[in-house]
Amino acid sequence: MIKDLVLPQYVIVLGTFYSGSGAVYDYLTGRGDLYDPLMGVEYQLPQMPNGLMALEAAAERAFHPPTADFVLNQFEKITKKLSQSESLWRYGKDYSSKIPSFDIVIEQFIDEICAAKLPMQLHWHRTMRSQSAIMYFISKLKYYLGLIKVAPNTRLLVSQDDFIIAAQKMHSKLFQIDSDKRPILLNQAGSAWNPIESTKYFLNCRVVLVTRDPRDQFVEIKKYKKASSVKGFIDWYKEMHRRLKQLNNANLLHIRFEDFVYKNDKMLDVLCNHISLAPSVFSNYQVDLSKKNIGKYKQFLSQKELQIIEHHLSEYIYVK
Repeated sequence: MIKDLVLPQYVIVLGTFYSGSGAVYDYLTGRGDLYDPLMGVEYQLPQMPNGLMALEAAAERAFHPPTADFVLNQFEKITKKLSQSESLWRYGKDYSSKIPSFDIVIEQFIDEICAAKLPMQLHWHRTMRSQSAIMYFISKLKYYLGLIKVAPNTRLLVSQDDFIIAAQKMHSKLFQIDSDKRPILLNQAGSAWNPIESTKYFLNCRVVLVTRDPRDQFVEIKKYKKASSVKGFIDWYKEMHRRLKQLNNANLLHIRFEDFVYKNDKMLDVLCNHISLAPSVFSNYQVDLSKKNIGKYKQFLSQKELQIIEHHLSEYIYVK
């Protein structure tokens, strides 16, 4: 039975580097009754370095005029990279193609979160432009000779509360116009390490967090992230779960990837109840394909690696 008949505006699926969250996302998008504006492309603006979370910190707890100005400058650069398409010579997520209003809405958001704009030459402007000793010398010479006459705007950020409201408004403009009142499905639109704070930029959202047996996760990040240190991974995995254990929020559902696969019928009821969806709706997600990704450690980890992980992370080892 669905506990809450009111559908959320957003459904956000999060994972921690190849933790199996794609299985949950595939099930949800395969239903056809959620609006998936980015069609599987990860929405990274909240959690990226110099993204929304960094901007919020600079607006309040880490506020200092040059810091706020610098982070806002970097935020503009990040949004431009996310907007453009990817190619062999540049990074991109092609947001502007999938969301035609992206660039305009971002520009409006930046204007809204600026509390003041004062043309002024700050030290960080020259510091960040200096790429070599020669360029640094030329920059200082121009400055003292008065050849740099137009100072860039130094911008201050609004309060933390006003910032969050502006971010929520921005996301409403980006995603709700074509949703037909369906829940908006977003893939990785936040930090799985910090799922509540990173998703407060969305009004009325439900978050699904997926974690995985450390043995299989280490296999995947060795392959795709070039990780090589077992000890480093153990510390990394423990720190992740230390943070997750502190969470207690009704909008967050924590699912183990292996449970979602092996106990699929039961977990679909739990998932759909959390999101207020009917579990009877057909999805083209194929659970048997996900089963192939469980137990990969048997093929790819050495006996020594396996023993170390099982010894230090025994409480997280999945038992069927």
